[in-house]
Amino acid sequence: MANRSVRSLLLLPPLPPTPPPARLLPHDGLNPEVAEALKRVQAAMADAESNLQRIDQLPSARLPSRWAVLLRPAAQFAALFAVCAAVHSFGRAVSVAGSIAVGLVAAGWGLWRDSLDRSGAVSALLLGAGTLAASCRGGLLLLAFFFASSKITQFGEDQKDVDEDHKKGGQRDWRQARPVFCNALVPTGLALAAAWVSGGRTDPALGLAPAGLDAAATQLLTALNAAFLGYYACCCGDTWSSELGQLSPEEPRLITTGRPVRKGTNGGVTLLGFGAALAGGLFMGLTFWLASLISPLGGGPAAALRRWQPVALGLAGGFIGSLIDSLLGASIQFTGYNRVTGKITGRPGPDVSPISGFPILDNNMVNAVSATATAALTGLAAAALL
Repeated sequence: MANRSVRSLLLLPPLPPTPPPARLLPHDGLNPEVAEALKRVQAAMADAESNLQRIDQLPSARLPSRWAVLLRPAAQFAALFAVCAAVHSFGRAVSVAGSIAVGLVAAGWGLWRDSLDRSGAVSALLLGAGTLAASCRGGLLLLAFFFASSKITQFGEDQKDVDEDHKKGGQRDWRQARPVFCNALVPTGLALAAAWVSGGRTDPALGLAPAGLDAAATQLLTALNAAFLGYYACCCGDTWSSELGQLSPEEPRLITTGRPVRKGTNGGVTLLGFGAALAGGLFMGLTFWLASLISPLGGGPAAALRRWQPVALGLAGGFIGSLIDSLLGASIQFTGYNRVTGKITGRPGPDVSPISGFPILDNNMVNAVSATATAALTGLAAAALL
């Protein structure tokens, strides 16, 4: 009424009645192509509505069962054991050819999973094939470390983008230590040296040596095998500690001073990180020991079952190696906070606020030094206990 009264006072004609909303149907004078497109859209919407209740029945919508989650990695590791044993079951020529084939598969798998770039894949092929050709047990240890640590690296990766060197999927090149064959030139050299000392029979359980070797050769072979295990126990423990420690709800503390630091700081430790280091070392020790049970040159399951030293050495190597790495990272490896990117960085600069350490060694060198030191310690310990 108010609007009508105002319009009448202003001597304006009344407004026309509001027409009802038009129905957008394909035949309402639309272009034939548009009409056909609308028909297809309407048909698709009708089909989606009719099938909405059946979405939860699709295979892709079903969550994996608890057994599937456990059985899949178990089957993968069983396959690794079988392949490594088969490679060394038919003579030296077959072991070399098989080792190259396994190296190619591992490199291809790393590329496909984005765990390796091209340079990392080449390193995986050369060093992996050399290690497996030298020793069934050594090759299995290397492959187990690679596959398990690749999965650990990709676990919870959305929460790990705290430093500038983080790569999605955990991708690494040949110079980076985790989780791609952490500076594997040293352990590959240890495996080849053990093969040379023993005349190609390097797989008896730790502390045992092929018949015919004198005491000095037996002690040297034991030290080389233990050093090889210690190196990868350190790498695995450090990898698991770094990757899982970042997921800890507690605030990291610098190992040298105990003060709280940002996540991703070199030398920052948590209880979860220490537990992960122990688990990584134990995993390497158990893998090394289990490999002695199935290795064609292992002296038989009875001999391997009596030898528990690899498990203890792996556990100790994982923890001690992670401890050495953290101490070096907190002292002679630089860590800073980039105020522009808002991330942790290992490179000083005008926009970087120092957090800890000095720019003496980079991350790759710290990993190499800590793993080499752990290898030396475990080798000496095994030789002394022989």
